[in-house]
Amino acid sequence: MGSSVSVIIDPSRQAAARRVEPRSDQPLFRQSRYASCADAKAAGAAPIYQGEPGYSTKLDRDKDGIACDK
Repeated sequence: MGSSVSVIIDPSRQAAARRVEPRSDQPLFRQSRYASCADAKAAGAAPIYQGEPGYSTKLDRDKDGIACDK
């Protein structure tokens, strides 16, 4: 009938994806969306962690929960 998919997540990446702590080096208020990582970097918002304002899977090329990190 249906198929199932198993996903194995590297624990080090999983921990990084969960970390959503305010960082003093980042702007206090972020734009809710960025068109590109270049825009996010120009605004001083990169890297953007999953759960933070401005995070988008579109900007997270390696799907590790951290957008615009490379």
